[in-house]
Amino acid sequence: MDRQIVCFGIPTFEIAVTRLHDPSLSARPLAIAPLNTARACLREISVEAEQAGLAVGMSVEQARRVCASLHVLSPNPSRVRNAEESLLHIVSRYAPVWEPVQSGSFIMDLTGTGRLFGPPCDIAAKVQHEVLTQYRLDGVAGVGSNKLVAQTAATLIQPSELYDVRPGSEPVFMAPLSVRTLPGLQRPCMRQVLSRLDDLNLDTLGDVAESPVDALELALGDYAGQLSRWAQGIDSLPVLPPASQPQLEETVLLDPDEIDDPLLTGRLLDALQRLCRTLRSQRRVCGRLSLMLRYSDHLEVTKHEPVTPETCWECDLSSMVMALFQKCMRRRIRLRTMTLSMTWLTSYAEQTTLFDARPVEEQRRQERAKKLSVALDQLHARFGEQSIRYGRSH
Repeated sequence: MDRQIVCFGIPTFEIAVTRLHDPSLSARPLAIAPLNTARACLREISVEAEQAGLAVGMSVEQARRVCASLHVLSPNPSRVRNAEESLLHIVSRYAPVWEPVQSGSFIMDLTGTGRLFGPPCDIAAKVQHEVLTQYRLDGVAGVGSNKLVAQTAATLIQPSELYDVRPGSEPVFMAPLSVRTLPGLQRPCMRQVLSRLDDLNLDTLGDVAESPVDALELALGDYAGQLSRWAQGIDSLPVLPPASQPQLEETVLLDPDEIDDPLLTGRLLDALQRLCRTLRSQRRVCGRLSLMLRYSDHLEVTKHEPVTPETCWECDLSSMVMALFQKCMRRRIRLRTMTLSMTWLTSYAEQTTLFDARPVEEQRRQERAKKLSVALDQLHARFGEQSIRYGRSH
């Protein structure tokens, strides 16, 4: 059965969502960039800003010199997440399997759904129409026999347009395109490959496809075979749904905004205690800790740390939480929220270490800390959350 893949996305997604909330910005040159530092770089720009000579990666200071009417906005992750969830209500209705590509862009595997919904180009048109009708977001759609072709087709068109690459025409479709059109060559690790292609004067994918693989290997090494297949529109990678990973999360809301380190760390340790209590009740252990701090100016900083070995005890995790806090807290600006997350959760292993290499005193200290945690669990279960707390959290 031929694969039927659709790439649907909203160009400059964050700017499009921002303009929905503030229509007065619809005709102005816009850019998204963190405003906490003068050296911040543009991460997304509108069509008007691009026409004025701006580009993604340009510093905010330089961009304002080039375009005096530029309006720079801070990122709003929560608004973007809500908008993506709205899009997924429509995408998941038609696609049994979908894969997120970037913010506001999804690859849909419609193989085998023809008798239910019709041809893939019709489904792509339906998704475009429903997103535009319900959410006033104008999207593009590329249809092809694999992820590479569909994603490439979607980058060549403007909002409200649809590009359908029929099966068997992939080499003809790819041949006139620049090698820089390939999504896979935009990664930083592929800069040397692009430089080598420029040296060889291989400007189009057709030039690459016509070159013998043996000759390409002399210049590109291990990348030659993959690049030759891409140039011919060959891509066997499946559409991979986002990994479903169980997690626990605790958000500490600070009202008013707070900057006192002892109070903040105390509130974090309270949250850690609640999460560890939940882990123990579910007989699970944590494999990774994540901490997200949101400042008063809406800037968010997130850090992660693997937990080795996995554990469910505060005595093992408290030092890691403190280290994550120190890594995130690099600005002397008040905090609005703190979110502590536990991921890579697995079942609790009953088998313990046969020979513990730790000093005897440390083993005893760990055992006392674990017994204290169990006693606190019982106190909280019997008398409530406020019965006993860390002193620094007050």
